[in-house]
Amino acid sequence: MAQRYGVNQSTISRSVRSALGILGLEARKIKGEWVLLGDTSFLDLERQVHQLWRWNEQQPLRLEAQHWSGPLFCLPAPAGWITGNFDFLDYQRPIELLRKGIIDAWVASYPDIPDKDDDEVGSILLNRMPMYLVVSEGHPLLQLGDAMTMADVAEYPSLPLPEGAFPKFQAIASACGIWNNEAKLTRFNREYWYGRMDDDDLLVGYATPLTFGFLQKTKVILPVRLPITVGDALLVRRPFLEAPQTRELLETLLQRIRPLVERDPELKLIT
Repeated sequence: MAQRYGVNQSTISRSVRSALGILGLEARKIKGEWVLLGDTSFLDLERQVHQLWRWNEQQPLRLEAQHWSGPLFCLPAPAGWITGNFDFLDYQRPIELLRKGIIDAWVASYPDIPDKDDDEVGSILLNRMPMYLVVSEGHPLLQLGDAMTMADVAEYPSLPLPEGAFPKFQAIASACGIWNNEAKLTRFNREYWYGRMDDDDLLVGYATPLTFGFLQKTKVILPVRLPITVGDALLVRRPFLEAPQTRELLETLLQRIRPLVERDPELKLIT
């Protein structure tokens, strides 16, 4: 932040303390995440005013995405947008930031998106794809071949995800018996995430046509699949859903997704 605004970190810290004092708030780091304690009602109103100004005055808008869709779809940053770190490992935190007007758009992971009748956030579906279950070469499951069942897969540890990180996905994985390993991580860490899949020869991991290529070691896709279709969706607060900036961002995202669809028949374009 200091580098972005051309000041030193001490200046940033003093400004933050001053603003918090005026608003009667306290900032505390909980599980690696800065959390504001106190009544944020006035701050939330200010955020909405600031967001309206950004959209109406053609100011740079804030774009976030998951750790796979960010690098694939959102870099380089689309014209008129500033990208985030793409390190969210859950659904709750980014949707909160979107609802509060802190970020302006988010490329989220389907099916963990707001319902169609959500009165605050609108969703534009981008693509659909299967969810693979993957293991290391030589995994005992591979000896079962086509006779393998989901019950067999459930006998082995799954790639850890934080409890409640993706509630709709978790519900399906739990029903299949493979949500059996909880992570303490709150932000995506590439070394941890893919390192766990590389180092634990018995671990059952998750992958999609988009993320399979991110794996550092050779993995084998199991013949059984979760009964779920996943994908990506562009989320924007409803007042800005039809804005020119949203339409231009959507077209940029689709332009970047189309070549990927052409290379992989299991990846389907929706919009």
